[in-house]
Amino acid sequence: MTRAWILAALLACGCATKVEDAPLPLGDSIADCGGCHEDHFDQFRSSPHATSARSPVFQAMLPDVERQWGGAARAQCEGCHAPAHSSDEGIGCLSCHAAVGNHAERDGMLAVDPSAPLAGALHDAAPTIAHRTRRSDFLVSPSLCGTCHELTGPALVDEPTFSEYRASPQAADGVTCAGCHMPGDGERPLTNDPEGRARWTSSHRFVGFDPPWGATPIEAAAAAERTRALLASALTLEVVRAEGGVVIALSNTGAGHAVPTGATFLRDLWVDVVIDGVASARVIVLGDQPMHGERAVALLTHAERVERGSLDAGAERRVFLAASPSASVTATLHGRAVRDSVLAALDLEARASEIPTHEIAVASAP
Repeated sequence: MTRAWILAALLACGCATKVEDAPLPLGDSIADCGGCHEDHFDQFRSSPHATSARSPVFQAMLPDVERQWGGAARAQCEGCHAPAHSSDEGIGCLSCHAAVGNHAERDGMLAVDPSAPLAGALHDAAPTIAHRTRRSDFLVSPSLCGTCHELTGPALVDEPTFSEYRASPQAADGVTCAGCHMPGDGERPLTNDPEGRARWTSSHRFVGFDPPWGATPIEAAAAAERTRALLASALTLEVVRAEGGVVIALSNTGAGHAVPTGATFLRDLWVDVVIDGVASARVIVLGDQPMHGERAVALLTHAERVERGSLDAGAERRVFLAASPSASVTATLHGRAVRDSVLAALDLEARASEIPTHEIAVASAP
């Protein structure tokens, strides 16, 4: 019996028939899962997780990582970006839904068992003709996310996103990673079966900073708006009159971690200000800067140290600019997932159009 025949049979019966035993050999790729979970597949296939291994930035950096830091460093990067939990190139469905725990909350030390029942968030998870299921608290916990979003290497790589989260007000209030990056997506059947029971679902787009590489223009535009909205919900921009001028204040009021976080050496967030028609560029800049001595360099692999430039959860960055009491003042916060200098260093200028420049917030003096 071929995989295609089995899949056709499952689709015909709506993927809802209950069984007691082991899953059928349907395959382990996101496309195989998408045969029944079509909505989730459509959301996930262009997400940063699904494209983690084929990101042109990641692909271009890997050879440089190996040249500068060695083969073990390259393997460490691939451990999170291309974990080989399934036949997919990047992070697939099994990376989360077959996870049974972790060996540590860092450095991709995830424990995955593809032979186990697949994990779900429902308390009344039931087996289907496609696979067995189980309720998993780990699946919906920040600990799962922290397994790869807490990096202590190789070399200068230091991405303490999970530590940032644990120290944040959001963590204290019980807000999870999924609460922001996998927002609620309404009620509907979890499979293609139109007669299936409607369940509350979460978006599998995994909204973040990275663009959906290879997406259609419509998909890319929608993803860009989701990213802009997420950043806007995290950062607050204000212009406040002060004696002799104005104060430009940028605050991290909404994120449960620093902004930016995760590959901060790639990110670019900045505030431009216009006072009576005269522009001042980049009066505030967020993002880590790789340094070689006192010289800024584009690539982390060519650096000796990193100057940290992220804005911690609950923190504020302020700058004073001289201006008359009646001056017209407008500040604009922009964001870009990958700096132009990085693209140039990786010979990826031709892909620059796939990386939108987000206008995140605009503020004016009262």
